[in-house]
Amino acid sequence: MRLLKIFYAIILMALVTHANAQRINKTIHTGWLFHKGEVNIGNGIENPDEWERINLPHTWNSNDDSDDESGYYQGPGWYAKVLRVPAEWADKQVFIHFEGANQETDVFLNGEKIGNHKGGYTAFSFHLSPHLKFDDNNLLMVRVTNEIDEDIPPLRADFTFYGGIYRNVRLIVTEAVHFDMDNHASEGVFTQLQNASKEKADVAVTGKIVNSQTQRMRIRLETKILDKNHNAVASKTERINLSAGEEHDFQTNTMEIKNPNLWSPDNPYLYKVITQIFTTDPTEQLLDEMMLPLGVRWFDFDDQNRFVLNGEPMKLIGTNRHQDLPEKGNALSDDDHRRDFEEIKEMGFNFVRLAHYPQAKEVYRLCDELGLLVWTEIPIVVLITQSEAFTNNSLNMMREQIRQTINNPSVVFYGYMNELMLRFGRMTEEERVQVGAATVELAQKLERLTEAEAPNHKTVMAAHFYEGYNKYGLADVADVLGWNLYFGWYYHNMEDLQPYLAEQHEMYPERPLIVSEYGPGADIRNRTESPMAWDFSEDYQMMMHQSYLDQMMNMEFLAGFAAWNYADFGSERRNDAIPHVNQKGLINFDRTEKNVAHLYRAYFSNEPVLHIALHNFTRQAGIEDNEGKGISTHPVKVFSNADEVELIVNGISLGIKQVEKHAVIFDVPYEDGKNQLEAIDNKGFKDHISINYNLYSMPLTSGENQEIAINVGSHFSFYDPDTETLWMPDREYSTGLWGYKGGAPLIRTGGRKPKPGTSNNILGVNNDPLFQTYNEGIEGYQLDVEDGIYEVMVCFVEPNSRNREEEIIFNLSENSETDLSTGERVFHLEINDTRVIDNLNLAKEFGPLRGVTYKFQTNATEGEGIKLRFIPEEGESVLSGIRVKPL
Repeated sequence: MRLLKIFYAIILMALVTHANAQRINKTIHTGWLFHKGEVNIGNGIENPDEWERINLPHTWNSNDDSDDESGYYQGPGWYAKVLRVPAEWADKQVFIHFEGANQETDVFLNGEKIGNHKGGYTAFSFHLSPHLKFDDNNLLMVRVTNEIDEDIPPLRADFTFYGGIYRNVRLIVTEAVHFDMDNHASEGVFTQLQNASKEKADVAVTGKIVNSQTQRMRIRLETKILDKNHNAVASKTERINLSAGEEHDFQTNTMEIKNPNLWSPDNPYLYKVITQIFTTDPTEQLLDEMMLPLGVRWFDFDDQNRFVLNGEPMKLIGTNRHQDLPEKGNALSDDDHRRDFEEIKEMGFNFVRLAHYPQAKEVYRLCDELGLLVWTEIPIVVLITQSEAFTNNSLNMMREQIRQTINNPSVVFYGYMNELMLRFGRMTEEERVQVGAATVELAQKLERLTEAEAPNHKTVMAAHFYEGYNKYGLADVADVLGWNLYFGWYYHNMEDLQPYLAEQHEMYPERPLIVSEYGPGADIRNRTESPMAWDFSEDYQMMMHQSYLDQMMNMEFLAGFAAWNYADFGSERRNDAIPHVNQKGLINFDRTEKNVAHLYRAYFSNEPVLHIALHNFTRQAGIEDNEGKGISTHPVKVFSNADEVELIVNGISLGIKQVEKHAVIFDVPYEDGKNQLEAIDNKGFKDHISINYNLYSMPLTSGENQEIAINVGSHFSFYDPDTETLWMPDREYSTGLWGYKGGAPLIRTGGRKPKPGTSNNILGVNNDPLFQTYNEGIEGYQLDVEDGIYEVMVCFVEPNSRNREEEIIFNLSENSETDLSTGERVFHLEINDTRVIDNLNLAKEFGPLRGVTYKFQTNATEGEGIKLRFIPEEGESVLSGIRVKPL
C-alpha cells in the first residue's frame, strides 16, 4: 500500500511537470526600450537612439521624487519591445499579463491599439493572438501615465505615485482549449471552501473553460487536492462536451477533506488544488492546468468583537506596508517582496495591512506561505470625485482586487476607503452633508459588490480622528472599522488612546474595531533624553510605541492593530527630518533597523530577544557629572522578553533588574573614550555594544582634537554620518561651559501639537535636522574654551519661507525696476569683537530654507574663550548650529 502511494505521488508530480509544459508562462523583463514623455508611434519607433534601454520592473520616478526640486514627473512614458513569435504558436492562444502599471495603460501591437486599463495597482491582461504575426517580429508598445486623473483613484495621498511598468509582465501561451484568461486578470478558476471545521472541509472548484476552436471537443476535467507531501486527499472527475467557440462555466462536485490541517499564522499549512483539462479522443492529452493554494480556515468576530480564527480568539498584531525602496521606487523584484515579508513575520506579526492599494501577486503568495493574515484595499484615499466614471473605476478596482486574491487563504479583509473625511474640516456644514452623502453612497455600492463577490470575507475601511465618520454614517457601512489614530503625535497625548477607543466601543458596542494606523516619525540620527513629539528622535518613537502597545494589548474589545508603518517610504511632498520620506517606519527606508523594531520582537517574537536600544547611536557626548568623578551618567534602555537582565559596563556589573513591559532601564556611567556595554538575560543570551563617548569637563579643556558641535535651538543630539560629527543638544550659557545668550529655541505652537523648529525641506544639504531647529532672537553664544587657535563654523537658515528674495540677487539688469528691499531679517555677526559677517540677509543672498555655513579662524586669549555676538538690523537674528574645533 505504501509503495502504491509513493507511485501515485510520483505520477501526480509528473503530471504537474508535464502540465507546466502545456501552458507557457514566462516573464518578459529584458530587452525593452523606454522614452520619457509623449511620442508619435506611427509605424514604429522614431529616433530609437533617443530611447533608453531598460529592464523591467521599471519606474521613471526612482530619483526625481527625492531631489530638492518640488514635485516629480507625472506624465506619460512609453515602452517598446520586439516579440519574436514562433510559427507553432499559431494554433495556440497568446496573452500578455501585466501585474501592475501606474496608473493608466494603453497597449499597442504592431501599431494597433489592443487595450486600455485604468488603475495602477491591480493586474490586467490582453489577448494578443488576433493581432500577432507568427514566425515574425512583432512590435509591442505600451503607453503608461501617472498623471492625476480625477476619475481614477487615488487622487491625493501621503505616498509617491511612482509611474511606469513597475511589476512583472508575462507572456502566457495556452492551448486552444484552456481555462478562462479573460476574468479580470485572475486565474479564472476559484476554490470554494465550505463547512470548514476541525473534522472536515468541503471544497468545490468553479471556473470557465474556453474552446477557441471551430470544432467540438470532448474533454475530461480532473481536480485533485494534494497535501504538503503531494498525496491526493480528494479528487473529482467530470466529462464535458464543448461546442465550437463555447465558453463553458463549470463547478465541480464537493470534495471532502477529512480531519484537515488548519491554516493559521502559527501553522500556515497549504494544500494544493490542481485542476486539469484532458482530451478524451482519440488519445488522452493534457491541455491546461491550474494550481491553486488552499488553506483550510474560517474566521469571524465573536460577541465581544474579538477576531476569531478556526474557533479561537486571536489578537491581530500587525503592521502596514508600502511597496518601495530607495533608488528603486516601487519597481521591486519578487525577492525584494520576500525579504520584507520574511522580516515582518520574524518580528512577531500575524497580520499585515497592505496600504493603500493591492500589492504584487508574490506578496499574497508569501502571506499564504508565511502565515500572515491580510487586509488588502483599493486606493480610494482622502477624497472622491462625484462622477459616474470615478464610481465605475472604483467598482472595477474592487472587483479586480477580489478576483485576483480570493484564492489566497491569507486574505480575510477587503478594504475600500481610507480617511475619506480628512478634508471635511475645510468645508461648510452644507458641503459636509453633501459630500458625506456621496461618499456613503459610493461605500454602499462597494459594500454590495464585495458581499456578492466575497461573501465569506469581511469588509473594512479606515477612518481618521474625526467624529464625522459616525455623524454622517460612513462608519456604519463596512463590517469592521479601522481607526488611524495618532494621539501624542498630531494631537493630544499618547495616553488618550485607550479612553477614546473605550468611548467608541461604548457608543457602538456591535462594531469590531482595529487600530489601523499609529506611530510617530523617527530619524536614527536623532537622540534625546527628553523626547517630545515631532523631534523625530528614536527615543520618542520607542516611548510612543511602548505606550500604545501597553494600552492596546489590554483592551479586550479591540480586535487588533497595525503599526504605521513597517518601513519608511517615499512621500515626495513630505519635508520631515529626511525630506520626501515618511519616517514613521519601524525600520528605515533602506531596510536597516530602528531600535523600536526590537521592542516589537520583545513583545511578540517566540525567539529570545535582548537588545540594548543604542545600536544606531554609538557616538555620544556629554558633560561630566557634578561629582567630578570623570563620568557622565545617562539612562540606557534594554528590550527583552526574558524575566531579568544584567548590564555590565566596562567590566563592572550595574546589577540585575526585573524586566517590566518588555524593557528595563539602567543608569550608565560613561567614561571618556570607548565604553563596552554587555547585557545578559537570565537565559544566558547576550547583546553587546561599544559606545564612543566624548566627555566634557568644567572648565573646558581642548583635549586632543576635541571639537564642540552644538545643534543650536534643539533638545536632541544629531549625528551626521557624512561628516562623522555629533551635534549635541543646545543649552543656555553657564560659566565654564558653553551656551546661548538671549533668544530661545523655537517651538511652534500654531498646530495641534507643539513642534520644535520647522518641518520644511532644507535645500542644498543632507543634514536637515541640524538646520530645521534654530534659536530666533539670539544675542550671543559663548564657549569657555582654553586659549588657542580655533576654527569656528556657524550654520544658518532663513526659516521663513515667505522671505523669497532669492530672485533679486540674480537680477543683474541695470534697468531693473525690482524693489531691492532688504527683506525681513538682516543682522551682523562678531566673533571675539571682530565683525566677520556684515548685513547678512539670508533670504536675499541664498533664498529661504537653504542651509548656509561659514567657517572662520579665531584666537581665544586671556581666558576669555570664544564669544559670538549677533547684532540685528532688521528682524531677529537666527542661528542653527555652531562647531568649534581646535587647530
